[in-house]
Amino acid sequence: MVALFAAGIAAEQYSHTQSTAATATTSPPAKVVPAGPGFGDAVRDGKFQFVVSAMDCSRTSIGVERLKRTAAGKFCVISLSVRDIGDGTKYFIGYPQKARDASGGEYRIDELASLYANHGTDAFLKKLAPGNKATSSLVFDVPRGVTLATLELHDSPFSGGVEVTLR
Repeated sequence: MVALFAAGIAAEQYSHTQSTAATATTSPPAKVVPAGPGFGDAVRDGKFQFVVSAMDCSRTSIGVERLKRTAAGKFCVISLSVRDIGDGTKYFIGYPQKARDASGGEYRIDELASLYANHGTDAFLKKLAPGNKATSSLVFDVPRGVTLATLELHDSPFSGGVEVTLR
């Protein structure tokens, strides 16, 4: 009986050592962070559906001759469409839209540059009837070394917003 007891303890210690060794050499799988919506993806906030189609950060000025805006750094022009998915007329307002860099730095639209980029069409106050869609360019003046990472879009200044990845 003592021999059986000793054999049981030895087996217990052996299996504990084996499972510890297996645990120590097996690393957990890498955590995969799902990518959020990006270019071409339809996203919604409130009564608006947004689709971001492009971003161009190569410009340092927008407009022509005397109607020209020069960036303090560089202009990032983000092209998007906005559709009224509600049952009433609604205004798309540009000023609550925000862009962020990878470090969390936040940027507001440059309203005058956005006006010039949209060729006189007011980018920050567009009236949309139900089902109608408008295209717009939002312009952000960011430091030269900055790369925008996300765009936060709102159907109103008081909505929660929806984030789009800019890559």
